[in-house]
Amino acid sequence: QQQQKVSVNLATKYPEVVLCVGKICFGEKARKKMPKNSKQDQKYTLACAVCALLNSGGGVVKAEIENENYNLERDKIGLDLEETFRSLLLFPDWREYLDFEQRDNYLLIFIKTWSSESTTSTSAKPRICSLSTGLYAKCGTSLSHMNSTEAFLFLKAKQDGARRELSPGPPTKIRNTRAIEGDMDIINNTVAEWFNRDQLQHGETLAFTESGDVEFKHYSTEKFFTRVKEILPQYITGFANTGGGYLWIGVDDDSRVQGFSSDEDLEKLSFLIESIGNKLTLFHFCRNESDHKIRYEHKIFKVYRQAGDHCGYVCAVKIQPFTCVAFSEDPDSWLVEGSTISKLKADKWAEWMTAADPDLSKFSETFRLELSLTEGPPLVKPVYSLRGLENVDDLCKQLFPVGSRSITYTPEKLSEDLLQEHPRLALLMGNQLKQVSEGVLIFSRSWAVEVGLLENQDIICDLLLIAKDRPPILYTICKDYMSKDLFEYSRRIAWRLKEKLVNTGGYIHKLCVIPKLLTLSDTINSGREWDLNIQEMYPQNYGLINGDNLSALLHALTVALLTFKSFLSDRVGSEFLNLLTVKQYQLLSENLHKTKKLFVYGLPGTGKTVVALKIIEKIRLIQQCTKEEVLYVCENQPLRDFMQQKDICQAMTRVAFMRAQLNHVKHIIIDEAQNFRNENGDWYDKALRLTSSPDLPEPGFFWIFLDYLQQSHCFSTGLPKATWHDPVESLTKVVRNANSIYSYLKAKMEMIVKNPTLDIPIQRLKNLLCRTTCAHAVQGYIEIKQNLDRNGIAKHVAKHCCMYLKKGHSEKDIAILCYSDEEVKAYWEILATEMKKSKSNISLRKMEGGLQKHAILDSVRRFSGLESSIVFGIIPRFFPFEREILRNILVCVASRANVNLHLLF
Repeated sequence: QQQQKVSVNLATKYPEVVLCVGKICFGEKARKKMPKNSKQDQKYTLACAVCALLNSGGGVVKAEIENENYNLERDKIGLDLEETFRSLLLFPDWREYLDFEQRDNYLLIFIKTWSSESTTSTSAKPRICSLSTGLYAKCGTSLSHMNSTEAFLFLKAKQDGARRELSPGPPTKIRNTRAIEGDMDIINNTVAEWFNRDQLQHGETLAFTESGDVEFKHYSTEKFFTRVKEILPQYITGFANTGGGYLWIGVDDDSRVQGFSSDEDLEKLSFLIESIGNKLTLFHFCRNESDHKIRYEHKIFKVYRQAGDHCGYVCAVKIQPFTCVAFSEDPDSWLVEGSTISKLKADKWAEWMTAADPDLSKFSETFRLELSLTEGPPLVKPVYSLRGLENVDDLCKQLFPVGSRSITYTPEKLSEDLLQEHPRLALLMGNQLKQVSEGVLIFSRSWAVEVGLLENQDIICDLLLIAKDRPPILYTICKDYMSKDLFEYSRRIAWRLKEKLVNTGGYIHKLCVIPKLLTLSDTINSGREWDLNIQEMYPQNYGLINGDNLSALLHALTVALLTFKSFLSDRVGSEFLNLLTVKQYQLLSENLHKTKKLFVYGLPGTGKTVVALKIIEKIRLIQQCTKEEVLYVCENQPLRDFMQQKDICQAMTRVAFMRAQLNHVKHIIIDEAQNFRNENGDWYDKALRLTSSPDLPEPGFFWIFLDYLQQSHCFSTGLPKATWHDPVESLTKVVRNANSIYSYLKAKMEMIVKNPTLDIPIQRLKNLLCRTTCAHAVQGYIEIKQNLDRNGIAKHVAKHCCMYLKKGHSEKDIAILCYSDEEVKAYWEILATEMKKSKSNISLRKMEGGLQKHAILDSVRRFSGLESSIVFGIIPRFFPFEREILRNILVCVASRANVNLHLLF
């Protein structure tokens, strides 16, 4: 019903979500005169809309004022609405989140995002905002409907209890959930004795009173079934969520048997009680949710008068305690979805309320927490940076430096290029910035692409001003004329930018991003209905940047622009974000619009595949093309599978690429090009022809990622000679490998360059190695064992795998890499036998489907472009072209390891 009353205003001029709630009566006097039902209905509609925006990153509620001659300043909004907002926000001063403004016959409520950051007034604040929770608990003699804060603490306590019960320990301590609940069975012998009786006498007094595990209910006959139907879900879940207990229906508050007389409803009552369990929503912390249900039973007693005649019934329900969580109904919590608002289901709500930063204890030396769920808006994901790399604060200062009493133009090179290409731009922006004293002006050829929207070819560039004493302003610069469509384009970018600053960047202060459309031509468009001063549509001083929130906003912008989903998300079972390096970000943001063809030299572990992924996302936005028009090509199947799972483009191996008819492909990204071969035809020529076809309106993107130091064969790669590689960019900061592994890698790479055995660009690689650095703060571990036979190697691997599992690692953290597929086959049975002997229960798999779900046993070539925390590299004593490629193979193997490397010869 509320979904029909609340709608997203798709025609709004505001650069954010606007929810329309229809007619609402405001003001204390006017609301006192309203019929009770209408008053409650309007209050609920308004509360749902506010709740939805609080949970979705903020926005505007637009209400048509129902009562005539209303004046906000004089009449206020109404005490009942104020109290509703106060209880909804769990904050004494609701104006911290809500600003009201009257515009003609509409009242606008400007809402900032909810955040779970604790305040001085609240020790624990839930992750999301809710009107009600659907959770009950039996507390003493009363049944308590938990508020959000109580529910948050209750869920956390249940979660902690489940963790303790399910944590590894001696066999005597590990108990299944049903056994636990058996131990917690209701201990009240007196009540149990009465429950086991066959009949009761009218007017007799039970030998116990209402308590934490006993509740009495007595209803008049005409309302009996309706009332019982209302209370059953509440009391069954309330008792189950606490210590269990008995609900006696037909007994009054003084423990006297009254009974109820509904012979025809007995079967109906029994069916209702029996079926209620299937309608309750259960949220599980245990590991056997498929057969873990609330256990309860009921009994109907005949009631007799003292004379012996039958006069009615009493029903008793015995409810066992439940170790997980039982909801009587879905919580009343809302979210904006598409063009409407939707109510959260109980399991989704509980999942959200109990969400925590992922357990990265195994990676604690590797990652640093930058943005936590406990301090961000509801939709935010946790963000981690790599220890040793710049943290968000450092990245922010490099990308968006703010000088005292000055305006900084950034990025420096891009701003210089744009001002040189468009001389009038400097004059235009000079006029706009006359009153600005301190801040940063961030240039982009397309802020739309930066925030994940399609680019408009009629726009020269966008400039984002973040300066003190004004809200953020997005200037969209048109080539010639301004229009309604271009204003709408600018508004959508500003909307998405605000969304990303809040829901990705974690900004929790009041915020509006003001779109402003400008043109370099002399055309004047002012006076048109779409040519609005958006800033005047907000309350005075709304979202202004000051000394307190400037740093927070730039931090949020840094996170919003530089984050990507961590490849470890699937391994730890929880999505979290990592940060690009400054060089990776610059390579993406500064080359995309000017360089269609590019060679990217990346040393091992510098994040070439991450950049390839991001470049594909941006190409699709700039060129407005489908995923079928962008092709990713690599040499080996596992890396292809990994890219296919991302579902952002076509992904093929080189062999499949040479066989396929690909006339619809416009853009091609080549990865790990140093390991390509020419045996199936000239792949480079085919890719070049496809991306520069005369049938295309303009040349497509053709980017090639390569690392000659990881070339693992002596054959022709099909690449043009290095002297023809132009233009070239490079990645030299190693982000994958721990320090000890990096030191080993660097020594081997320097040997390759000093004594080359393959046709590689020596001078260019020397320059790269001179600039290389390791970002890892983790020392890591490297072991080199020689002169082992196959059985010795298998025993060594099995022993260390068992050791890693005991230390808390998962088998998904382990990759065993052999030189060739033949070697993999030779080791398969030997290793499987040794793993069984060690009782480690590790199952070996080849790398398939793009996800590492088991310990991997595969060839180093097939594992190219992928990584693992623990790598065992098995190097045979002799293999073809050993003299030419041994050091390259060692670089290939070692660079796959994040933290622990074992090289076995």
